[in-house]
Amino acid sequence: MSEKCFYCSNDIEENQLHLVSFITSNEERNESLCDECYQEWLHGIKG
Repeated sequence: MSEKCFYCSNDIEENQLHLVSFITSNEERNESLCDECYQEWLHGIKG
């Protein structure tokens, strides 16, 4: 069973899975991102 990307909803192959933590309303959530969305997320947090 493959994971779905939290952002784009595409299937993620195991070797391209990135787990990231989001904090919303003082709660931490762990979500899966594909390679492309992970790179965009990294770019966003770097500013």
